[in-house]
Amino acid sequence: MASLPRDTVNVPIGGTRLQQSYQQVPHITFDVDVDVSAAEALRARANAKLKEGQAKIGLTAIVAKACAWALQRHPMINSRLDEAAGQIVLLDEVNIGIAVALDGGLIVPVVRNAQAKGVQQIANKIADLSVRAKANKLKQDEISSGTFSISNLGMYGVDRFTAIINPPEVAILAMGRSKMSFVPGANGQPVAKPIMTIRLSADHRVVDGAVAAQFLGDVRAAIEEPAMMAL
Repeated sequence: MASLPRDTVNVPIGGTRLQQSYQQVPHITFDVDVDVSAAEALRARANAKLKEGQAKIGLTAIVAKACAWALQRHPMINSRLDEAAGQIVLLDEVNIGIAVALDGGLIVPVVRNAQAKGVQQIANKIADLSVRAKANKLKQDEISSGTFSISNLGMYGVDRFTAIINPPEVAILAMGRSKMSFVPGANGQPVAKPIMTIRLSADHRVVDGAVAAQFLGDVRAAIEEPAMMAL
């Protein structure tokens, strides 16, 4: 499987490259609101029992696991377009890129084989990659092998945003902040729940609207009921 060429290791994604993606790739976007009550409860339980050397679990790790699970159910989104051959190539590995902001721009280190990792393993890997990204110590294959990316700006108070696809990937998920919102309860009365908006951007040359919507629905379902990812 070919990797995305770079001139040097640990080079932030430039504005020109993202501009080309936005201009040349027909983006379609979908967003859904997600109840993160169960995910927050999972975080609290796991973080209360952390062992030495383990990273705290954040929502990004849980969302990454949910995406990895959903990508296996919707392989068209875990693919890339071979324009020269006129073919869509389905990829065996699920490698989740996690966008990290640097002083000089943005870099997307990759959690490889995320489908085979548990949430704690993903959290550990994200923490390790983030530290080494900021220290300019990432290896080439840690930034060039992604099959899908996640960008989280929730920590900056952003409710929702549209992320630009990182070629040669065909989709990216944007995470907003989790905030308390009133939603209908079981008896029809409003109940306050922690709600987060996630937005999927997909390459319409590869991904049909129905496929994107089904994938996003599965991501939401997995976040709202994490136990289903073990099935």
